[in-house]
Amino acid sequence: MAPGALQSWPGIVHGGCLVALVDAAAQRLGRSRGPRRVEGRLTSPVPIGTALDLETGRSDDTITLSIRQGGQTLTSGGVTALGEPPVEPAWRGDGAGSRLPMSEQCLACGAQNPLGLQVALAFDDEGVWARLEPREAWRASGNRLHPALAPVLLDELAWWLGALVMKEGGLTNRLAISLHEPNAPFDGPLLAVGRFADVAPIDRKRTFWRTESALMTASGRLLATASIVFRGGADYSSRQIPYFKSRTPVEIFGRMFPNHA
Repeated sequence: MAPGALQSWPGIVHGGCLVALVDAAAQRLGRSRGPRRVEGRLTSPVPIGTALDLETGRSDDTITLSIRQGGQTLTSGGVTALGEPPVEPAWRGDGAGSRLPMSEQCLACGAQNPLGLQVALAFDDEGVWARLEPREAWRASGNRLHPALAPVLLDELAWWLGALVMKEGGLTNRLAISLHEPNAPFDGPLLAVGRFADVAPIDRKRTFWRTESALMTASGRLLATASIVFRGGADYSSRQIPYFKSRTPVEIFGRMFPNHA
């Protein structure tokens, strides 16, 4: 049963948190804590405060986890070992963009969530980024980052990449997080980045968009990368866009969602 502090939109568990749960389950089942790729498919929203069933298994070199309710699979995923890290991204945000709206209780951007990252993201014409000093709850023993930080932060960033490219609301539904240095010591501020040029449709109707993003230290040390699919559309916008419109300056909202300005 997930507590309210783990939510994204009211009543449902944050997508990045679900992928972090897959990773945590794999560690308990014996998966190495070294470099690894964590994948999740979010088939249906996972409700807050509801008893759920967990099923685990192994397939070749992958440890898998499914979250089920009443016989229906809501989320499934797996963890595999990871090879060499990719080249570090050259773009890091220019620091002079416009701030994206925050919420109250979201695990990533909720300003009033005592467990949350409380991160403020920004955007410009090139992409989306966030700079933050992780709070105590997101630091593990041995002066390391909590393994849930990268999935939660990069999922949040991916949502905005997809939404700002589509100019619509939506949800992330397929996540692949590569943890390149999960045991690296914490050494100061972090930077998460993603470019609009790396967001591309993956279906003919242009409903699903794949985003690419990265998490690194201020010194440029690459910690994690993510390939996350955003699904958007007018049905999501009807519920989500009014929420953002009410808390965003008019000129910034017009750049974010011109179809709804």
